[in-house]
Amino acid sequence: MKPLLRALAAFFRADMATMLQYRGESVLWAVWGIVYPAVAMAMWQAAANDPADGSRVGAFGRGGFAAYFLLSMIVGHLTTAWSAYEMGYFVRHGTYSTWLLQPLLPIWRSAAGNVAWKLFTTVILAPLWLFVALWARPHFDLDALHVVAGVASVLLAMAIAFVWDYIVALAAFWTTRTDAIGELWFGGMLLFGGRLAPVELLPGPLYYLSYALPHQWSLGFPTEVLIGHASPERITSGLLWQALWLVGGLALFRFGWRVSIKRYSAVGA
Repeated sequence: MKPLLRALAAFFRADMATMLQYRGESVLWAVWGIVYPAVAMAMWQAAANDPADGSRVGAFGRGGFAAYFLLSMIVGHLTTAWSAYEMGYFVRHGTYSTWLLQPLLPIWRSAAGNVAWKLFTTVILAPLWLFVALWARPHFDLDALHVVAGVASVLLAMAIAFVWDYIVALAAFWTTRTDAIGELWFGGMLLFGGRLAPVELLPGPLYYLSYALPHQWSLGFPTEVLIGHASPERITSGLLWQALWLVGGLALFRFGWRVSIKRYSAVGA
């Protein structure tokens, strides 16, 4: 365990140094995570734009949409993962060959980089999130159960998003380019994860399909809990679903890694 922790600390320091060197690019990627939730917030608030007569869309009024999309900015940032985009590049250019020579699975390097980027950019984004909150005037309906369950669900969502994104990234061992696969994965998050609209507002077939994909459990569910919309029964079942998706993802990664690594051809070495 100690060698692993030392290695992770070294990866973390190296990634922090890289982001400080390319801080402009890191900030731009982080700020982009505010843009499309803000656009979606404005769109859905326009659909519920008459508070005088109690106009609502489903269970959401203007304040409810403000709360949902504000939290989706924050939760989406904390749960983001990008291995599905980068893996093809690392394989094509031979970077992965160097990583495979190290006595540690490359997924740990990616995990350290993921955490480093989130910590680095959260410091920058926090004032922007506060500005959005003051401007949008979100309405929350929270109690202690929602806060505790929300924190737990976000932690589980972070693990689910990272593991399943890395599983998708393993496609790079079978094809030299994963850009389209990454875009398809991200598109699934937009629709089924709740980035464009709360999951509960999806039409019936799409709503039930979201249970068969990990996207809802990576964003929509923890956001729903943190704004206070989830009933105790929904919280219990949702946390169970998250646990199942995480355990299933870890098992699938172990199997997928053993199969995929046999296909590695060191394209750029």
